[in-house]
Amino acid sequence: MASVDLRDNLLGISWVDSGWVPILNPSNVLEYFSERSNPFYDRTCNNEVVKMQRLTLDHLNQMVGVEYILLHAQEPILYIIRKQQRQSPTQVIPLADYYIIAGVVYQAPDLGSVISSRVLSAVHGIQSAFDEAMSFCRYHPSKGYWWHFKDQEEKANQG
Repeated sequence: MASVDLRDNLLGISWVDSGWVPILNPSNVLEYFSERSNPFYDRTCNNEVVKMQRLTLDHLNQMVGVEYILLHAQEPILYIIRKQQRQSPTQVIPLADYYIIAGVVYQAPDLGSVISSRVLSAVHGIQSAFDEAMSFCRYHPSKGYWWHFKDQEEKANQG
């Protein structure tokens, strides 16, 4: 199993360059994503090599290494960018997905992060319920354990 570098986990941040937002389209969204101030973009990727050599993005298929592609576009609001490791012209390994909504870039969570968050949320709920149940539990050495609810006390006082 590959280890995940903490620098690769950028789930809690977003990035936007408001100057680009009105003009974003499928033909320039990768250029927008490659802006210097974007923390999600890896400057050592093949896209940079292609850009410096003034080649078209079609040349990425013939290279080996990390690259970014436009995976999906739903103009004018949603674009999905995939970071992938190209092994050969026909084989790639997805590394991360990023979505751009109204010009704001976010890293899409991986399955492990989603499951971890859901499990943590469920455990918190169970712990809260257990803590509340324990607040009604009483013990005395001569009587043992019993449940003491506030509404029982009120009924006893009324009757």
